[in-house]
Amino acid sequence: MTLSVGFVLAVLCAAGFFGPLVAEALNLPSAAVELVMGFTLSFMVPASALARNGPISNLGALGFLILMFLVGTEFDLREIWSGSRSSLLMGVFLFASSVAASYLIVGHFSRVSSIWILGGAATSVGVAAPVLHSHGWNGTRFARDVLVVGSVAEILYLVVLTALSVQTRHDSRQTVVLLGVRATLFVAFAIALVQGIRRVRARVPRHFHRWFRRDDPIELGLRGTFALLFLVVAFSSVVQIPNVLGSILAGVIFRSVIGNAKAILERLTSVANSFFIPLFFLTVGLQTNLREGVASLLPTVGVVLLALSVSRLVMVPFLKRRGHSTRQSFAGSFLLMAPLTLLITTAEIGEAGGFLGPDNVSAMILTATVSALVFPAVGKRFLGFKSENQAERTEGSLDLEMSSVGEHE
Repeated sequence: MTLSVGFVLAVLCAAGFFGPLVAEALNLPSAAVELVMGFTLSFMVPASALARNGPISNLGALGFLILMFLVGTEFDLREIWSGSRSSLLMGVFLFASSVAASYLIVGHFSRVSSIWILGGAATSVGVAAPVLHSHGWNGTRFARDVLVVGSVAEILYLVVLTALSVQTRHDSRQTVVLLGVRATLFVAFAIALVQGIRRVRARVPRHFHRWFRRDDPIELGLRGTFALLFLVVAFSSVVQIPNVLGSILAGVIFRSVIGNAKAILERLTSVANSFFIPLFFLTVGLQTNLREGVASLLPTVGVVLLALSVSRLVMVPFLKRRGHSTRQSFAGSFLLMAPLTLLITTAEIGEAGGFLGPDNVSAMILTATVSALVFPAVGKRFLGFKSENQAERTEGSLDLEMSSVGEHE
């Protein structure tokens, strides 16, 4: 049976409309619910309607690049660097302990590839940020401690994931050389791009003022943002860095050059969250085959979830030493156990690099979905709500767009 592109898009848009309503009613992340809806629709929509490089798959891939760009804008390197030294060191320790725990748990109980072991160490703030915001904790010292630690661990994970993607066809020495050359080229390109934009901004400031306007009829800021995103993604392809990581780095560059451009990010987030990002999660669910060979990988899914949960508990004593209650300390730990988009990114890169076959990709996406459904729900029970007038604000208050971006993670 062959379905028209228009009909499949209509089905996916209807699912994208009802998905957030269901997620809101069940108090679950929208992305996790959309993945589950995609799993369900996969039994009704034929695979031929979602062929790789087809129009719907390409629209979903575009949504993923925009999502990763928005994730990159969350990384305010100056804010992370200006955070307490103990939080920075804890982020490094969290990543190291997560890798060690995953190696012992996943590597011991499952004979799987190294990318599965790395996946057991994935840490992301994409789920933690919106939960903290929706419960009234956004901007408090507790939220800052959790998000800084999680951001440091997430950056380190992405660095190691990049190195692993380079190692696919080369030995260790060649990997180090190639990674060094590619990183040097990209850093040089990023510095030149940042300096170029700043110079142009100084010479024609009136054009850059339009980036911050909400009523610009030609949406110059939004057009420039898309141009920046795809320019960086194109260069990442030239130096053979995964496009997903290139889009994250584009977001980091945007944050460092444009700064806190709420007007642009709100409009971009609105466009992304209303169509492109839901379409991505739905298509991922549709393309995930949970039948046949995936059943044999369920023990691996279980041990990876165990690794994700055990290693994050090192956050409890750290948060207690920072003066937070036991309930808050456990809440912070559970909120960092759900690296939804980071595991999907790992699956994408693992498949492209030949580390993962179709069944393993499906199993990793299943792991990401279960983690996003279970761990945040437990974390919310520990967290509780904090009223706005009780919230302890800090000078480095977290941006609203961090919350809106994370809603789809």
